[in-house]
Amino acid sequence: MKIDINNTFVRYGRMHLTKQKGFGNDTFHSPPASIGFYAMPIRFKEMYLVGSVDEFQPGILGMPKKLDPKFNKDENGYTKDDFDWEKSSEIHRKKFKRIVHKFTVKNEDYIWHHLDIKQNFIVGEYGSWVKSSVRDWKKALMKESLRLRVESMSTALYTGSKNKSSGGTCFSEVGSKTGCYSRDHFEVFFDSKVY
Repeated sequence: MKIDINNTFVRYGRMHLTKQKGFGNDTFHSPPASIGFYAMPIRFKEMYLVGSVDEFQPGILGMPKKLDPKFNKDENGYTKDDFDWEKSSEIHRKKFKRIVHKFTVKNEDYIWHHLDIKQNFIVGEYGSWVKSSVRDWKKALMKESLRLRVESMSTALYTGSKNKSSGGTCFSEVGSKTGCYSRDHFEVFFDSKVY
């Protein structure tokens, strides 16, 4: 049986259900449940969200202090000019490879997400998060991806840009998946064991 790629997720860090300290905050990325874990659809991962791994899962990367930007700030909070970004980035890449986990879920599993979905498919709501079956989430995922690509194309037509990163003048020129838009709203949250 062939597995749908949209049922495959990626998680950077520990895979067990974890108590969420941020639960109760009303920010966009705050967790929608008191216990669970964040993940990203493998096709729509946003690597800049992974940058918070060390803050929310302390010790999992174990970066040497001299190569960790948060320990190399001056009195104004700016990273020191002599900080070795290249070496730090290389070590981060290697450590991220060790903590990445791919897993597949069933269509019948439930998932918290930020995508627009018909009200009768929603089984829970919390702030900007909604909970639905993976099957219904996948439909919303494809609609959102298509919407962003079309919007990228119209932006490019308006600005006259032919650069794939900022859109294209026809649909085939638009960068795949989400066009020129960020994918941070594709983050998901699982509040039960699904792997």
